[in-house]
Amino acid sequence: MADPSQFPPGYLEADRSRPAYIGIIFSTSLSLVVVLVRLYARKFLVREIGWDDYFIVMAQLVSWATMSLCMMILHYGSGRHLAALMLESPEDLVHMYKWLFTTQMVYMFNLWLCRVSGLAFYARINPMPQFILYLRLSFAFITSVYVAQTLIIALQCIPLQAMWDQTVKGKCMGSGIVFISTGALTIACDSLILLLPIKIVMTLQASITRKIALLGILCFGVLTSVFRMISMIVSVENEADATWYFSPVIAWTCAEISAAIIALSLPALRTIFGFLKEKRTTRDQSYSHGSESIGLESSGRRTNKGRIFHGSGVFENTAEVDAARSPSQEVLWDGRYDRKIRVTDTVEVK
Repeated sequence: MADPSQFPPGYLEADRSRPAYIGIIFSTSLSLVVVLVRLYARKFLVREIGWDDYFIVMAQLVSWATMSLCMMILHYGSGRHLAALMLESPEDLVHMYKWLFTTQMVYMFNLWLCRVSGLAFYARINPMPQFILYLRLSFAFITSVYVAQTLIIALQCIPLQAMWDQTVKGKCMGSGIVFISTGALTIACDSLILLLPIKIVMTLQASITRKIALLGILCFGVLTSVFRMISMIVSVENEADATWYFSPVIAWTCAEISAAIIALSLPALRTIFGFLKEKRTTRDQSYSHGSESIGLESSGRRTNKGRIFHGSGVFENTAEVDAARSPSQEVLWDGRYDRKIRVTDTVEVK
């Protein structure tokens, strides 16, 4: 056993787990807020809950389990020097590696739920047969990767007890092989799911600035996976003091889950912002003074024409409004936040 006097002052007491705690709590709480806003938009604005929403809720619930497990790893020594743990409480190392194994298994399942939610969302907005076939192949790929990652983690040591008990004779892959292989597969899957809508974003009728902002948020989900991979490489390269370098890995683990949930919830957030913007515009421009007409229209533009859509063929008619009168137009039903064809009517009071 090492002599405590050989270490510089403050070395054995050093602990950098606090920033990891803060990052874990913040990222997981932020994703929870985003999911709640998403559910509100889907339930009360779109009035349609899809499979993608169910899967993202499950992913959020499991993320709280992931957060709790990550905190247990920090509690048992991640963020402290390995020498300090060996001197003060070597049994904590056993507990830490047990919690690490459990966290890895739950983390992989958490990511799989996020990916399935993304595929379910893409299937809902684009039900074309060719695209559905592509999504099915993507589902088979991410599920195969999930199974492969689970097997790598479960079989990293044979017997598994050798992972945390040095007295047990066994064969282990090594933390470098486990972390790098599972991390590389994670980046591949995240790139497939989160970067799939890039083509859709580029075809939007929006400004370049807005497109760049949307792409940046989508790419952030992939970048968190890259940052986690980098932190794992640093930890592996400093395996002699792995516990000291492992706290950033723990923080990026939860941040990666939260970033995926937030990125996949962007469409619902856009619905909320669109609703609030329209509500404000309608309130500000509902009444036009100075002439003999009052126009109410969802777009906030004053007009003397009402557009009416009806029938399965979605034929368009126009209804002229007598400018000498004071008409009041009321939209009976507006499904603009749904992906389906909208049917509106206009009532004019003269």
